[in-house]
Amino acid sequence: MPGLVPVVHVLLATYNGERYLRQQWASLEAQEGARVVVHVADDGSSDGTVALLRELGAQPRGAVQEVRWVDAPPRRSATRSFFLLLASAVRSQPDAQWFAYCDQDDVWLPGKLAAALEVLAPHAGSPRPALYGGRSITVDAEGRERGLSPSFAHPPSFRNALAQNIMGGNTMLMNRAAALLVAESSHLDVTWHDWLTYQLVAGAGGLVHWDARPWLHYRQHGANVMGSNLRWRARWVRLTAMLRGDYRDWNRLNLAALMQRAAVLTHANRGVLEAFSRAREAAMPWTRMRWLRRSGVHRQRRSEQAMLWLACILRRL
Repeated sequence: MPGLVPVVHVLLATYNGERYLRQQWASLEAQEGARVVVHVADDGSSDGTVALLRELGAQPRGAVQEVRWVDAPPRRSATRSFFLLLASAVRSQPDAQWFAYCDQDDVWLPGKLAAALEVLAPHAGSPRPALYGGRSITVDAEGRERGLSPSFAHPPSFRNALAQNIMGGNTMLMNRAAALLVAESSHLDVTWHDWLTYQLVAGAGGLVHWDARPWLHYRQHGANVMGSNLRWRARWVRLTAMLRGDYRDWNRLNLAALMQRAAVLTHANRGVLEAFSRAREAAMPWTRMRWLRRSGVHRQRRSEQAMLWLACILRRL
C-alpha cells in the first residue's frame, strides 16, 4: 500500500564479533526509510557474541523491528551462513520483498537502505531479479577511514561477473525474485555468496545496479584481506593468488555451480558461459585466448584485464 515503510530482511552472519557488533547494530537501528527485520545465524562463537545479540535483540528499537534466530550446526563458513539465512528467510517469510546481507563488523550509514530502495522500488513484486550494490569507505580495525573502494568504468554484466566480483555483499539489496534465484542455489559449493549472487542475477537477465556513492564503512583487517579495497595491496594479493592457482580453483567452483543452474541463464549468457569454460580447458594457449576473446569475459581495469589474459596463457584461468 502507498505510504507504507518497506520492510528489509537483513541477514546477519556472526562469528566472534563481539568487539564490533554493538556499533554495527546501532547503525541498523539508525537506518532511514525502512523497517528492519534481522535474521541472525551464529557460527559457534566462543566470545560474547551470542549473549550480546540476545541483549540487543531483546528490545528492538529504531529501524529494527524484530529479530529472528536461525539455528544451524557451527563452523559453516560465512558463505554457508549467508546461504542458510537467505533460504530460511525466503521460506519463512512468503510476503517479504527485500533482502540484504550484513557483515558483523561494518557500519552502515543512515541512508544505506533508503538509497538502495529508491533504486529498486520499481522492481518490488517483479518477477525480474533485481540487485543493488555499490562502493564502500574502507576503515581500519579502529574505524579510521583509509579511502574509497574502486570505481568502475564498465557497467555490471554477466561477462564481468564471470571474471570479477564488483558487488560487495555488504552493500547488496535484492528483491524477492533475486533472493529466490540465489536461495534455490544455496546448496551449491561456491567461492563466495556475493559473487554467486552477482553472477546469477546478471546471468538471468536481471537488473544489476552499481552505485558510485558509498553507504557503509567496510572494516578492513587481517581476517578479511581478500576483500581488501586498498588498491595496491588488493592487486598484489590477487596476482599472487592467480599465480598459485587459487583463481582457477575459484572459477572451477563457480562454473560448476553455474552449469547446474544453466536453465535460469539467458540463451546469450549460456553461450558466454560455454565460451569461458572452453577458454579455461583448451589444450593450446592460443586456442584458450581465442575462446576468451569470443566469450567477451572481462575485468574492469586494464591492469586487471592484462592479469586475466596472463591467467589464460598460464592456464590459471
